[in-house]
This record gives sequence, C-alpha cells and structure tokens, in this order.
Amino acid sequence: MDGRFDAQVMKKYAPILVMVYDRLDSLKKCIESLKNCTESKQSVLYISSDAAYKSEDNDKIQAVRAYIQTISGFSNVLVVAPKVNKGLNKAYTDAFDLIFKENETVIFLEDDIVVAPDFLKFMNEGLDFYKNEEKIISISGFSHSVFYDWDADLKSEIYFTNRWCPWGFATWKDKIQKTSDLSIATVKEDLNNSNFVKKLDQIGIDLFTAFQRSVYKNQPLVLDYRYVYHMVKNDLYTVTPYSTKTFNIGNDGQGTRTREHDKFTRFDTTTLKTSVPFQFSEFEANKINNLFNFLINTTQTSKFKRILSTLGMLQFGYYLHERRKKWRKRK
Repeated sequence: MDGRFDAQVMKKYAPILVMVYDRLDSLKKCIESLKNCTESKQSVLYISSDAAYKSEDNDKIQAVRAYIQTISGFSNVLVVAPKVNKGLNKAYTDAFDLIFKENETVIFLEDDIVVAPDFLKFMNEGLDFYKNEEKIISISGFSHSVFYDWDADLKSEIYFTNRWCPWGFATWKDKIQKTSDLSIATVKEDLNNSNFVKKLDQIGIDLFTAFQRSVYKNQPLVLDYRYVYHMVKNDLYTVTPYSTKTFNIGNDGQGTRTREHDKFTRFDTTTLKTSVPFQFSEFEANKINNLFNFLINTTQTSKFKRILSTLGMLQFGYYLHERRKKWRKRK
C-alpha cells in the first residue's frame, strides 16, 4: 500500500474506494469524473487493483497500475495491489476491512462508474444526514429512474428502495458489517416463506430464481445478492436520488461479468456533467418507491424462469445451461 494517512481529512470526508481489474479506459473516465467533484481535493482515494487471474491479462493489469501511479487531484491516493489474484469477493472484503480500520464510512465505486460533479457532496451529506436512521443501510448514487418517465417536480427529491445498488454507493461500517454470510439452509427456508417471497417480488421477480440458483449450486449468495437479502429480511432501505448522480458505462461487453446492453449504451452520459440540486428528507413509508427496480428487473427472461420454477423445472433448466456452457468451451 502506498501513500500516507491524514486523520483530519478522513474525518471531514468519507474515503473513496475504486476497484479495478483490467479496464484502463473506463478507469480513466471514472477518475476524471471524480476529480470534477469539488470534494475530491480533500478526499482520500483508495484504489484496489487485483492481480491477473489469467496470464493473458498481465499486460493490461500493468498498464492499469502504471496509470494509477500518475493519479492526482485527491488529498492522497492509497493503492492496494496484491501480487496474486484474490478474486472479486476477497479483494472487495479486504479493501473494506483495510478502510474500516481507520474510518467509519466509505464511498464505493467500480472502475466503470462515472459520476456527476455533485456526487461526492451527495454521498457525504447523505452519510451525515442518515447516520442515525436505523432503516437506512446505504446511499445510492444511481437511480433506475433514468429509463422511465416520472414527475419532473421530483428531480431534487430522494426516495427509498429495498434493493441494493452497487453502482456508486456510500455506507457505514457498523451497518454494512451486519450483513454476515448466510447459510444455504437459511436461504432455502426463506424461499419457502410466502411473505418473504412477496417482498422479494416487489423489487423484481428475478431475485427468487437467482436465490434458487444459489441453493441449487450449493453456493453462498454473491455480495450484491447478500445485501439485497439482508435488506428485505430486515426491512432496510437505500437512499436514492430521482436525478441519478452516477451511471455504469461498463455494459458494453468489455467487462468480465457483463454483456453489451443496448439500454445502457444509449444513455447520454453528458447529462451527468450538470449538477442537479438535491434535498434529503427523513425516512417515511410514503417515500418508499420500488417501482423502478421492479420494472428494470422484471424481464421476459425472469418471467420465463419463474414459470420453470412453478413447473418444478428450474433446476433442470440450470443443469442444461451449465452443460451448454461446457459444450461451448469445448468448441
């Protein structure tokens, strides 16, 4: 780890964590957008750069790490660059553990997120405003409202949703660390609870079958799903702006976990260059809005999976999917 720790700065603004693998171009766009935030000059930036998990990525990783050494515009830049690949989950948890040794809050971004000029202001003020609100687990920079029509009078307002969003968020050490690992047995039990499933379906019918897949494969829920599960189970919410403060530019097929998605590549990211005034409000049930999440995550594919589940054929469908992937690799 490189750099020095400034305790006074850390108390004023939450540290920023950016995770990167091999996408240099998107990382540059992410960093440049952060530097357009006034608060960046007084914020500590952590960058987690995982090592290559396959040898053909080595050159890209080295290019990324060379660029990281040139980054300026922050009060300090601290680099976490292991010599061996940790994998996403391990790199993520290790970076959070490192930051939480000295801090009570964090602002998180992956390398494919670009932000508005008031993103850091929104994050830091949100962390302060909701720090004692037990119902709030995170502050989200992104809103799926960008894909739908909504009342323009709400552009400076926020709403609360049960669904976790990883596309630029802020959270508190004491709240996020309560999302402990779940046993597969517990997940399976809750998926047989009609009230729990009903709450899941309110934020997208994709979740039920996604959790079923973890049960089928006997694998723990991945990070984002673990957070969603924890939120639904404990009636927790994330604060979300109607006017999004971030956007994911990684849905272009270049990422290790994403495919090209036309809905996202059509979005005009220049709209993020203008700040939209915002105002926070106390948590109230009448400001809970899960509609955008429900719409974006209730797709024809998720509907088909639910039909298979109802017919008792979902596990067989997953089996065929796995066999198909292996067949493709052989070709």
